[in-house]
Amino acid sequence: MTGPAIQVRGLSKRFGSRTVIDRLDIDFAAGQFTVVLGSSGCGKSTLLRAIAGLETVDEGTVSIGGNDMTRVPPQSRGCAMVFQNYALYPHMTVRENIGYALKLQGLARHERMRRIDEAAELLGLAEMLDRKPAQLSGGQRQRVAIGRAIARRQRVLLFDEPLSNLDAKLRHDMRVELRRLHDEIGATTIFVTHDQVEAMTLADQVVLLNQGRVEQADTPATLYHRPRNLFTAGFVGTPPMNLLDATHEGDRLSVEGGGEVRLDRRTANATPVVLGIRPEAVLLHATTGMDATVEAQEDLGSHRVIYARLGKQRLLVTEHGPRTLRPGQTVRVGLPPQAISLFEKASGERIGHATGDVPA
Repeated sequence: MTGPAIQVRGLSKRFGSRTVIDRLDIDFAAGQFTVVLGSSGCGKSTLLRAIAGLETVDEGTVSIGGNDMTRVPPQSRGCAMVFQNYALYPHMTVRENIGYALKLQGLARHERMRRIDEAAELLGLAEMLDRKPAQLSGGQRQRVAIGRAIARRQRVLLFDEPLSNLDAKLRHDMRVELRRLHDEIGATTIFVTHDQVEAMTLADQVVLLNQGRVEQADTPATLYHRPRNLFTAGFVGTPPMNLLDATHEGDRLSVEGGGEVRLDRRTANATPVVLGIRPEAVLLHATTGMDATVEAQEDLGSHRVIYARLGKQRLLVTEHGPRTLRPGQTVRVGLPPQAISLFEKASGERIGHATGDVPA
């Protein structure tokens, strides 16, 4: 059963004089797993609550399956929501927590039990149905909250930062579970988070919000490799994309405080640009390139992140080799043209790839 498409048009929400969402237009494809990504205060949870009907809007519309739901009460929208704080009843068992909403709906007991058992089996909770929330781990409690949502058989699932209270291992395990769950039930899923790893590993589509507006809505790979603007380039990626001031003239890109890179892309006049390159694409100990001074390094086990300087500009380099670099050491770095993205300095908008083979 594939969930319905959701369309948000011209949506605005204000709290007093503060505009949290500003004339937002966004589509959530039917049956797709969409992650709404952004920093605290960008409007992502407000958007989710507006779709669920838990937040009234000042302007615009929310349509679900082609039907205008803007003024429809939450219980009639066909959405099930999972919150950050689990919101379980401590005096009820797992079985009772999962089935409580079904009981309120007046569902027959045998149908309630069947749905509870199916949700529990899907989420690995079958052996825990008679336990109370206090007897469960954080990950198990979150699975109960998810079970309560999917037992309702709604075609839209809404998740408001559901993994933020879990430790690193549980977050990893729950990401795998959530993606598997989505693939099995086919609901239209919207997942709100500030965590880039969750966005990149879970999503079919990532919607990047900034101050109530969409900066880019694309696949995780497109967001990472072809950011539309400087905000996306600097936000997506751990460590983030290097953004270096440069001048593009003719077929040469002159990096401020560094050296030059020859490009396929030509320009008639000297143009101020920002050069973007991912840390893993920078060549360390290159035979040709520009000299950088090592500031520090972080050893993360599987790889190291080198912090270096090109004049006054910082350059991050991901290194997988066994070499240890000392602060103050000079290294030759190469910036492969095919890995460089160019951005207009004035507007911050993407120009394209330095090789010219990718349109802006």
